[in-house]
Amino acid sequence: MTTLPTALAILEGTPRVLRAMVYGVPEAMLLRVPESGDDSGWCVRDVLAHLLVNDRIALERFRRITVEDHPAIANFDEEAVLAASGARERPIAALLDEVARGRLELVTYLHGLTEEQLQRGGEHSAVGPMRSIELVHHLAWHDLNHIRQVATLLAEPLHEPRGPLQAF
Repeated sequence: MTTLPTALAILEGTPRVLRAMVYGVPEAMLLRVPESGDDSGWCVRDVLAHLLVNDRIALERFRRITVEDHPAIANFDEEAVLAASGARERPIAALLDEVARGRLELVTYLHGLTEEQLQRGGEHSAVGPMRSIELVHHLAWHDLNHIRQVATLLAEPLHEPRGPLQAF
């Protein structure tokens, strides 16, 4: 059984899932930095900005892997790249639209890859040899991880007002 269709479906659906999760949520809640153990210190807007920037980097990586012979793929400092992008200052609605457009471009590119191109790879500076198909799966896993993060960020301020129902 191949998991590629599942990974592509997750990548395609993520913008809709995130839009549905934040629809109607007050902006103050989307800009709230977590009080608990979230290791990124990011608010929902930061997560959206990160996904936007990450998709641009991923698309460039796929393009290089499909045309270059085993290119060097540099690791990057997510926080520094995010800060330099200016994306985390954009309005939530604009970010959701940009994430959807960027993701459509990425998924369209991925659907056009041949089996041979999916097996092509590069040399990642932190993990060594990697293939395009592994990057597709990583991106889907990455999306689900950030969807979980957004859900946790939205759930945290709702916990205390549950009163005695916190027992459940």
